[in-house]
Amino acid sequence: MKWLNCAQCEEELSDYLDGALNADEQDAVERHFRACRTCGELLEGMREVIDWGRTFPVYTAPAWLATRIIDNTANTPRVVHETWTETLAAIGRWLIEPRTAMAVFTATMVIGWMGNIAGISPRWTTVTTVTMVTTVVRDPAAIYYDAGVFVNRAYDRAVRTYYNTPLITQIQSRIEQLREIS
Repeated sequence: MKWLNCAQCEEELSDYLDGALNADEQDAVERHFRACRTCGELLEGMREVIDWGRTFPVYTAPAWLATRIIDNTANTPRVVHETWTETLAAIGRWLIEPRTAMAVFTATMVIGWMGNIAGISPRWTTVTTVTMVTTVVRDPAAIYYDAGVFVNRAYDRAVRTYYNTPLITQIQSRIEQLREIS
């Protein structure tokens, strides 16, 4: 004769209710239900739930439902694992964004100014484009002003290039023609 504890009985409960146990297992479960009041109450509670579920109305599914479910599963987004190259490319795109470059530049300036206030001054050397003389830069403001000159020149070149494009030139000439007419 096989005796079950409460955990084993709970594992066999669904199969018992479905009538899927062999004769020996069914006898062991029934013996446990007679001996254990808690598991007997659990069995009665499960039977009540099953009987209550049988009182629910059964509706037939509309004909369009299966097609809609299949269409929705086809449109469900799938999780795609990102490769290392895609991750590195995303980091690269993030690094070359203007706001990231400006954040790095600003952080460098703030750290430089804080270091200057604290008396820390790196011995960086720069070559000026005008005199091609190597100088030691100990003041972060000098870096800021040199960078400002560089940014202003780059901006100036970008604006000049923009205004010299064929499309802008055609638009400007057309505007001038319209001004002459009016």
